[in-house]
Amino acid sequence: MSTARSATIALVIATALWGSGFTWAKTAGETVNHLAGVGDGAPLGPIWVLACRFFIATVVWLAIFPDARRRWDLQVIWRSIVLGVLLSIGMIVQHLGLDRTSEAVSAFLTSLTILFVPLMMMIVLRRPPAGVMWAGVIVAGLGVWLLTGASASTFGLGELLGLACAVSYSVDIIAVNALVRPGDAARVTAGQFLVVAIIAAVTCVFLPAGRNSLAPARLIDLMSHPAIGLNVALLAVLASCGAFGLQFRFQPALDPTRAALLYLLEPIFACICAGVLTGRWLDAKGTIGAVMILLANVLVELLQARRRSAGDSDAAAMTDAGAGAAIVD
Repeated sequence: MSTARSATIALVIATALWGSGFTWAKTAGETVNHLAGVGDGAPLGPIWVLACRFFIATVVWLAIFPDARRRWDLQVIWRSIVLGVLLSIGMIVQHLGLDRTSEAVSAFLTSLTILFVPLMMMIVLRRPPAGVMWAGVIVAGLGVWLLTGASASTFGLGELLGLACAVSYSVDIIAVNALVRPGDAARVTAGQFLVVAIIAAVTCVFLPAGRNSLAPARLIDLMSHPAIGLNVALLAVLASCGAFGLQFRFQPALDPTRAALLYLLEPIFACICAGVLTGRWLDAKGTIGAVMILLANVLVELLQARRRSAGDSDAAAMTDAGAGAAIVD
């Protein structure tokens, strides 16, 4: 139980770091697009930031954790590639979809991981989540709907990309539980970072002004801009090394659906960070949605604690009964 509680706290911290990263990434991506002359909303800025962010994160991670630099084998490389590809697809598709739909609709569709994760577990893995998880899923899903204000959307290409992003993230959440081993977490994290950086950089090459933006002199020039360099550094150290490090270390200790519920806190932290830095706060409907997401996590935590307590009581009763029978014999 203490392990599950520690994992829950760690993933909440990771979610707070990811949520804060939205403002840093948005500022850096918009500045890159402006300096590259490709126009607002172009995919170059966000994907260029992804490439730089994860290259820096790879170097920092390898420098900090000695375990990440040794005992590599084909299994670790294979797991790193799979997880890196899944994360790359989710991130890149999310940014491309965001160019074609509103932020609210994109956020809502991405948050549908809370529905896709238990469905995938039930259909593919034939492992349905406990009933308490479904209760949390329903409450949290309604909360996301209110938080993002996405109820009046139309469904086009942007929405399809947002839906694809949710599916990819859902597969990634399940894959982390299946592929990450406690002893390999440091190595797999470094490998995943490098794979994401390479895929994002290759994607940039095929975008307008992308090849020029990756030239060494231009790269240094862009990173020297405070709105880019500082935000990319924050993303690399905190939102990448910090958040993904916590995810890889602690998520395998939790059920994937429980982890998906915790990740629904991300838009709340994103809204808080945006409010503090830009003055854009939630309206009344969004506040109600945020409270519902928090209540969903509290509901699951309390009900699971009650189930664990009941299970411990039953086990103790069986032990006492067995001891009594032994005395009689």
